[in-house]
Amino acid sequence: MLAFSFMTSSLSQGEELSVISSICTLYQTADFTTPVLDENEKEIVLAHGDKLTAIEEDGDFVKVSTSDSFEGYVFKYYVTANKNGQDVYPVFNGKVIVDNAEIFNIDKTSSGFSAKLNQEIYIYGGFDGKKEFTQIAIVLEDGSLFYGLIKTSNLQAYGISSALITAITVILALVTVILAVVFIKKRKTKRNKNGTLA
Repeated sequence: MLAFSFMTSSLSQGEELSVISSICTLYQTADFTTPVLDENEKEIVLAHGDKLTAIEEDGDFVKVSTSDSFEGYVFKYYVTANKNGQDVYPVFNGKVIVDNAEIFNIDKTSSGFSAKLNQEIYIYGGFDGKKEFTQIAIVLEDGSLFYGLIKTSNLQAYGISSALITAITVILALVTVILAVVFIKKRKTKRNKNGTLA
């Protein structure tokens, strides 16, 4: 279960917010379809730690103003009113298995942060051992929470080992083969009985 309490209480107009995701796009409306553009026609993308001023909440979004006086909506789970940069630490469900594992932004660019060996993380986007990257939330050295990516090969999900993933893959492959053989046998049986295929 997701164990964060982001934006559970209503915000006051003018309240200061901090961005806690690696990147956070500003939108014209309370959805993901219309990014706010700057004077150079580029999307306004906020970075971890950027400060915003709350205007009003709207479903899963918050209308904000930036330090550059742009106004728009941000996904409310990517910001917090907590001065330390997070509301509640996650219930960890994985750990880093190499030292100085690079942490990436959501767009797969380098964030400049790294994780230590055995540092605990929260895997929030599901775990697939075949994917190159896994979405994580991690507590940085300054105590702030950071949403980003880490290479899947550099982490271990609690309760899921690479051996188990391999075993499940092999089992699924065997089941597929068995079902295919059974299906072929049934088709042959029908052909023998009827003289033609059904």
